[in-house]
Amino acid sequence: VLDFVCSAVLLTMAAMGREPLLAGASASQKRDVQILGLARDPKVARFIDMVSQNRVDTEKLQQAWAILKPFAGVAFSVLQCMGKAYYSIYSAAYEVYSKLPANELEAVIGIILCFFGGMYVTLIAAVEAFRTMGGESLYDELAYVMSEVQNVQEAHEQDQTTDANNDGVADVDQMEAQELVKHKVNLAMLSVQDPKKLQNAVGCLWAACLAVLATLKLEFAQTTAYALAISDMVKYPVTRCTAPVLAYALGPKLVKWVDPIIDSVLKVALILAVWTLAKLRAAFYSGLRGGKLFGAAAVKILEARGLTEKLPDCVVKKPFNPDESYLDEAIGYSLAAVGFYFQFSHFFVFLPFPLDWVLWPVTLAEEFLELQVTWS
Repeated sequence: VLDFVCSAVLLTMAAMGREPLLAGASASQKRDVQILGLARDPKVARFIDMVSQNRVDTEKLQQAWAILKPFAGVAFSVLQCMGKAYYSIYSAAYEVYSKLPANELEAVIGIILCFFGGMYVTLIAAVEAFRTMGGESLYDELAYVMSEVQNVQEAHEQDQTTDANNDGVADVDQMEAQELVKHKVNLAMLSVQDPKKLQNAVGCLWAACLAVLATLKLEFAQTTAYALAISDMVKYPVTRCTAPVLAYALGPKLVKWVDPIIDSVLKVALILAVWTLAKLRAAFYSGLRGGKLFGAAAVKILEARGLTEKLPDCVVKKPFNPDESYLDEAIGYSLAAVGFYFQFSHFFVFLPFPLDWVLWPVTLAEEFLELQVTWS
């Protein structure tokens, strides 16, 4: 105990800039100071020291790596192909989106709101918050990060086929696990053109993400507050119904877990139910708003191409006057009804094939934001 106290005192003095005081310490005390400086938790620090000294069974690790290496390679290849496919799809969609004229762009936004406004309510709110915080400049930072990632990817693909000794086998296939990791890390670091600029870009994006999450938490705090308030009101009736069965199932020794289990399950169920109601409200509003945008844009497109004069008089009065016509309302409300039914019929979560595969990354981002807003 005395040796541990002395080591802790020496470690504190060293952290305060009093390293000369270590000159009179014994070798074991200096060693303890070095070990405890690896991590805050002494157990973690000693484990890290043990690993660094190669006192683990490396033979078993090598055998395990040899068994898992083919599966890891296949999994990495599949993930890499999926990433490339999704990147190509979304890049092409964004390229088309960025080249659309104003009226066509408004129509596309209206369709998105009509059919996906309730399913991706937090993601749409995050995009709006991102735009208000300087989305154009942040997009430049994101584009730079993606360019550096592409540089690393190109270097990795070239490295996978490099055969410096001309023996017919790629160099990376002849490396041990530890050597391969060091080689790939070194390759990635060398591929980055400007590390300081990359650091600043990542820092700006991270700060923007934190600001967006804070904005979403304030915006959707009412949803969580409703769920917690309802939970307090119905907890006692639910406890009267479920506590006897739960207490009997757990037994006398675990009866202290009855209240935490009921409380936790009730809050989770009510939060999910309130989120469903929030999505229902968002789907109704976004359907109307998206339908209005699409209807107005559709009328402008028809008018710009001279198609309104060719429509029957029962549909459009001649001469056509957009301020007196109900054509945009008819188009907008019809599309809003179809979009709301589409979202409601899929419970604001499930998408039909192949939309579920195409929009899987978007759905994952929506679920992540909902978890951050609700549970963090």
